[in-house]
Amino acid sequence: MIKVIKNFADFNESISKPAAAIYFHSEACGVCNVLLPQLDEMLNANFSKFPLFVINANESMDLCGKLTVFTFPTLLIFFEGKESLRYARNINLAALKETLKRPYNLLFN
Repeated sequence: MIKVIKNFADFNESISKPAAAIYFHSEACGVCNVLLPQLDEMLNANFSKFPLFVINANESMDLCGKLTVFTFPTLLIFFEGKESLRYARNINLAALKETLKRPYNLLFN
């Protein structure tokens, strides 16, 4: 399930989880709109304890600036409150799946 982040309090709450994926998108980005449901499906199918959070850059420019996100789509992966991975523009879901397997298994198994 996709949860929307609208402010810093929501952001801080989201990264307080053991693992979190934060997806930044813009309304003008066609790729962002196509990739989001695919990313959600991949996470739900393979990493069920990995919540997906979404930040709309058009509504949360201050949050994007604070996190140095200036291109879309951008995906930040947090483990135990620390940014572990950052993907921008070209996000390969198959490669992401392989990259997440080991840390996810260490954290949840």
